Amino acid sequence: MDQQSPLCGILIALVLGLTGCASNGAIVDPIIWWDKDDPADYAKYGPTPIQRIEALDELASSARGMSPERRTEEATRIAKALPEEQNEVIRVHMLRSLAKLNTPEAFTAIKSSIYDNDPYVRREAVVALGTSKNPEAIDALGDVLIRDRDYDVRVAAATALGEFKSPKAKEALVPALDARDPAMRFAAIESLRKTSNVDFQGDTAKWREFAMGGNPEPPPFSIADQLVPSFFR
Repeated sequence: MDQQSPLCGILIALVLGLTGCASNGAIVDPIIWWDKDDPADYAKYGPTPIQRIEALDELASSARGMSPERRTEEATRIAKALPEEQNEVIRVHMLRSLAKLNTPEAFTAIKSSIYDNDPYVRREAVVALGTSKNPEAIDALGDVLIRDRDYDVRVAAATALGEFKSPKAKEALVPALDARDPAMRFAAIESLRKTSNVDFQGDTAKWREFAMGGNPEPPPFSIADQLVPSFFR
């Protein structure tokens, strides 16, 4: 007999023991090492991460049909648990649920999440602030735009500011217009375009004037300007 066979058998047994096996014999994810549908496991260990995410998504999809009292109750519960949640993926889904619940308690929790340690969570919070349409979000988004260390979060803040029609939101986009990165300037222009009756195309100087409350003259039609906007030049 091959002398390596016993060693191989031991290694296979260890792998199977660490990963676990499903009831049909298939290897399952070692992170979720109990059967999520087993009532005994659920009672002993509580819901799995997958079950918690599914519950949050179901809550978000049914939020519109809830009474105001129920939305407040659910938002308060999630907002209380959010700072203690260690799983960043679950925090993202918690924010999505809070955005759908759309209560003052939800808004406060979302706003506090712009300081989360995880950039994906911060980005989700920024998106949720934009969809909230709450004017109190403008200052927070403007702060994210100039303070956050993650590029994608800052771009998301520039995009989210486009959900607001106020002069304050337009002025908050000026730092993005002055950014060296063309993608950041483009995001700011796209947000400003939503509130402008005139398309200043890629002329960042005119968009800046517009953002500051001015009324710049419409640009002359130019094929060159259409092909090569100023933020790429």
